[in-house]
Amino acid sequence: MTPGLCRLIVAVMMLLPGLGAAAAVAADPPPDLKPIVGQTTPPVPSADPMAGVEPTPPAVLASVGRIQSALENIASLKRPGQDGYATVWDGNKYVQCGLARDGGLRCEAAGSLMQPSLARLLTVDRTERLAVLGWKLDPHFGNYVKLLPAQLTPEQDAVSILIVLGGVYGADLANLQVETNWVAHQACPPRNGPSQNLAGMINDAPSMAATAVYACAYFDPAAVTTAPQTTAGLIQRDGPQMTAELQRLRVNVDRRVYVIFQAEIGYFQCETQTNPAAIYCEAQSADSWPGVAVVLTPDRIAKLHAAGYADPGRAPNYWKTYPLDQTKDSDIAAEILTLLHDAYGYTGATRLKIGTEKGDPPD
Repeated sequence: MTPGLCRLIVAVMMLLPGLGAAAAVAADPPPDLKPIVGQTTPPVPSADPMAGVEPTPPAVLASVGRIQSALENIASLKRPGQDGYATVWDGNKYVQCGLARDGGLRCEAAGSLMQPSLARLLTVDRTERLAVLGWKLDPHFGNYVKLLPAQLTPEQDAVSILIVLGGVYGADLANLQVETNWVAHQACPPRNGPSQNLAGMINDAPSMAATAVYACAYFDPAAVTTAPQTTAGLIQRDGPQMTAELQRLRVNVDRRVYVIFQAEIGYFQCETQTNPAAIYCEAQSADSWPGVAVVLTPDRIAKLHAAGYADPGRAPNYWKTYPLDQTKDSDIAAEILTLLHDAYGYTGATRLKIGTEKGDPPD
């Protein structure tokens, strides 16, 4: 492994939002950038942009090598009618990769839908770190997905996997488990069942067959009977998905794209806006559908006003603009979920229906 990649592992994790090391670096610059007593001219910065970053421990570098070998293995070993998968894990924190249809790798990082114990770990801050690193929530199984392009080397892919496991999941990078496995090719291969070890991971082991999920998506039957009753519960359950949808708007701010969050009664719809760049959102009013007046009492309308939503006029709905340079997607999601609860009486008994400019729920 090149010295640059060795130190990149530590450097990227230090720069991820919410990691304390980043603040430490900002407050304490590398020694070669500190002023020298009596010096009248500024010091010359080191030619090495990674100066001051500790080298990666040998045990972590060994993990990179093992992951790299596993990725090379699934790329080189061709078994007719089977797909190879490389899995790296620490406890129930895992990343699993297979060959992507158009080249490169399609990787999944564990989510909380099938592993509820990860809900405490995958806070809003940590899901934002996933977004920074290019991982997006896949609602089919609740895992986070990233495509690693074919231009990357297996070594670079290994470093990317190590960064997400360490920088987001807090895995023990020096003691990772690594394996490869080949599963019969099919559109929806079997996965470890909910609350099992490494739940949501593609696996055809006979020992897991009794509880495996043989489907193209997982539906949690407890979602209706144990729905959250509080705004905190809604934000924990639906916040990551809503944040990811709003992030899609941010990424495509120069296009006309939108998303609709539909509750039992009432909805919020948000779209891109330029000059200045913003996300423009509307909350359904009785002007657009008289039936919503059943829940939108004057007291509840006051909650919309308190959050900064203006009365119908510009549109038939209540509306608000969120400037992109002043608002985080997770904050917008939290505010919308709070208003769905407080103004429209949404308690989460049924899942939000999400629609986009394509007309039907996103894949």
